[in-house]
This record gives sequence, structure tokens and C-alpha cells, in this order.
Amino acid sequence: MARHSSERPTYGFTVAPVVDAVPAARRQVVSLAQDLGLPISEQTLETVELLASEVIANAVLYTDAPCDVSVTRSGECLRVEVTDTDASLPSTVEAGPDDESGRGLLLVNALADAWGTQPEPTGKTTWFEIASEPSTEGRGSDSAGAPPSPPACGPVVRRTEGQARMASSTDSRSSFGPPVMGKQHQAA
Repeated sequence: MARHSSERPTYGFTVAPVVDAVPAARRQVVSLAQDLGLPISEQTLETVELLASEVIANAVLYTDAPCDVSVTRSGECLRVEVTDTDASLPSTVEAGPDDESGRGLLLVNALADAWGTQPEPTGKTTWFEIASEPSTEGRGSDSAGAPPSPPACGPVVRRTEGQARMASSTDSRSSFGPPVMGKQHQAA
């Protein structure tokens, strides 16, 4: 399914409530991101694939229900949103060195240009944004040595309180308080 707008083109799809659906979903996010026409390198697409995998896997693992994914171009940024039926907000947990899960939100926080969670009437939307690579076309010799400035992503959306603490925390293994409502769960 696709919703087209010249200002903010969006593509969306639904992911089945099984972990086996996550690999195909993350590849579909990458394919749709490429269709949006943003200048994005292969390395950045790999990052998008990793982040999409983390957010989609969390939705599938902790809801046992389908989730909706949207891939949007907002200016010079790529925005991926995953809407699920669990109203509890994601939280990090202390992951040990041998644990196979518990680091997903730390990866999202480290690699996304922006991310957050928005409560919805029937659950929540977890989103992340990745800025496109700046173009070097049309630069004069005056700016040849200056590093390109990244494009500003869409409107600033406030992170949840726990996410704000995560972004400012120096201890990446800290655990945050309980979610606003519903069960607390560990991020994959």
C-alpha cells in the first residue's frame, strides 16, 4: 500500500505476528527507502535495515499481533514508523555480555539521527529518522574543506522520559522505570 504526497511520500505495509516475518519486513523497508529517491549510501541503507529489524522485532515479539510499518520521506530525511498494539513504552534492560537480546534500543539510540515513541489510541508508534547524505554538488571552492552539514530531519518530536534519559546517560547498561501503562518488556 502506498500513500503518495509530493511533500511527504509514504509507503506502508503490515507485518505478520511471527518472528519469521521480520527479515522480509526489514528488506521491504530498505526497498521502499530506495524508492523514495533520497541520496542514501549502501552503508546507511544497512543501518536502516538494522534499525528497522530491531523496531519491527520488538513489535512482533511483545504483541503477538500484526504491526504496521510506514516508510516516509520528510524533506531530506527517511522516517520509519512501526505501530503495534501494545501501549507500554519500550524500555532498556541491563544486558549481560552473553545475553542475546536487550541491546536493540541502545542500537537505535546510537545509530538513528532521531527516534522516539508516540502513544496511539490502540497501542504505540516507535519511529526513527535517518538523514540523507549531503550532496556536494554546486559547492564553490570556498566550502571545499568545510564538512557538510546534515539536513534537518522532520519536526522535532519529544522522546519519552526514559528515552531522554537514555540519550543523556553515560551508562548504556542502565535500566529505566516502568512504562506508562501495560506490561513492561525487554527490547530485542
